[in-house]
Formats: sequence, structure tokens, C-alpha cells
Amino acid sequence: MKNFMLILFCSHALALIFLLHKVGYRINFTDSMPHGIYQIVPGQPVRGDLVTFSLDAANPYFNISLERHYLGLNGNRPLLKILAGLPGDSIEISTDGICINSKLLPHTQARTTDRHGRRLPIFLKSTVIPSAKGLALSTYTENSFDGRYFGLVDMNQMQRVIPVLTFKLGG
Repeated sequence: MKNFMLILFCSHALALIFLLHKVGYRINFTDSMPHGIYQIVPGQPVRGDLVTFSLDAANPYFNISLERHYLGLNGNRPLLKILAGLPGDSIEISTDGICINSKLLPHTQARTTDRHGRRLPIFLKSTVIPSAKGLALSTYTENSFDGRYFGLVDMNQMQRVIPVLTFKLGG
């Protein structure tokens, strides 16, 4: 009976997660942004918006992230970031971090290795962001897998999200 109840609970939990995802909700358990439930909302993202997107298979980091499970164990899990740079913005990369239009963003210093000691290639370069591209970062934590490493993202791949419920895990 105990096993049956556990199986029943797990199957209902999985069905609920699937249903939430299907109707535009995303659950974040990564440390890049506050843990919680986020909802996709209509509209073109603007600077400062939370956005969700998946890495394009053409991105040089796509295969690296799959091999290292940066995007989950089962493939290309959507990322949750802040849209920090827009087309026409000037990006400057330095040892202090990333400056957008001469403003240094917090927690944007690139690391040379990941938490397992593996080298982290950095594809983002100082540039002016071209049309139809954007820079998605996490200024919430310095350990985020974000645009510092995989570079610019197509604006049409990004969807705006809003937090519905956020919470702190583990204390």
C-alpha cells in the first residue's frame, strides 16, 4: 500500500509539472535565478525582463553543455536569464566583468573553469550587439551559465517570463 501511494503521488506530481509546462509555466531549481515558478507572458522582451529560451543547436556551446549536463540530464532544458543587452548596445569585456554601454553589471566576471575544474571557453567578445540579437545574463549569481560563455541569443528565441512564486531551497 505504501509503494502504491508513493507511485500515485509521483505520477500525479509529474502530470502536474507536465501540465504546468504545457500551459506556459516554468519551474526553476537552478541557482542562476531565484528558485520558483515562472509564467511565460506575451510581448517582446525589453531590457531588464526575465526571459526563457533554449540554446540553439548551432551555438558552439550547445554540444559542450549537453556533454557536461549544463542544461539538465535529458538535453536542452530552457534557460532563465535577464535580458541585459539589446541590439545596438556596446558590450565591453574586461577582467572586472561585462559593461553594457559603459555600465559594469554585477556578478559578470567570467570564470575560466566550471565547478568541476573543466575549462570554460568564452565566446562573448567586446562588440556592438547586432540587430535581432540580445545578451542574456544572470546578475543574480556569479556562477551562472549565461551569455558570458555562450554569447548572444536570437531575440526571436526569447520569451518574457514573470515570477509567480519564488522560494529559497536549503535554508
